Amino acid sequence: MTKQADFMHLYEPVHTRLSNYCRSMAGNRSDAEDLLHDTVLAAYEQFEKLESSNRFAGYVFTIASNLFKKQLRRKKFAGSYKEKEALLLEDLGLDPELYTELAVVMYKMEQLPALQREALILFHISDLPLEEIRNIQGGSLSAIKQRIKRGRERLMQLLTEPQRKVVTLIF
Repeated sequence: MTKQADFMHLYEPVHTRLSNYCRSMAGNRSDAEDLLHDTVLAAYEQFEKLESSNRFAGYVFTIASNLFKKQLRRKKFAGSYKEKEALLLEDLGLDPELYTELAVVMYKMEQLPALQREALILFHISDLPLEEIRNIQGGSLSAIKQRIKRGRERLMQLLTEPQRKVVTLIF
């Protein structure tokens, strides 16, 4: 087999999970697509360095995680709201109530510490086993379990907090 055929054979089974991970981490369609494309390109370019095909999923998720963290560091220094991009966001075809609930959950997840948020996304959205998450994030298996546990607890706490309403009075 050729390099491309070998790569595609390993990539196809993880594509959906990787795409979901990128969407969850990036927060918008455009950045998610960029992250996914950059990840696939980097994984393909360094494919020869992969020691075992059994570790391919962890390999691509690690690349995606590292690229996302690199993008976050860069975005700290620049950023603005762009109305045109906001209008181009994908309509998922969800009913408004479900879409609102999903938006609230994703907003609350943004308030979690980065490692907890990433661990929850890798575990619940990307459906990766704990060992793969440990390979991606580093640390011990018990640390990964704690991040997921604490992330869930904190997310539930954030979701059950009463919402503060801001009222503006005009005199």
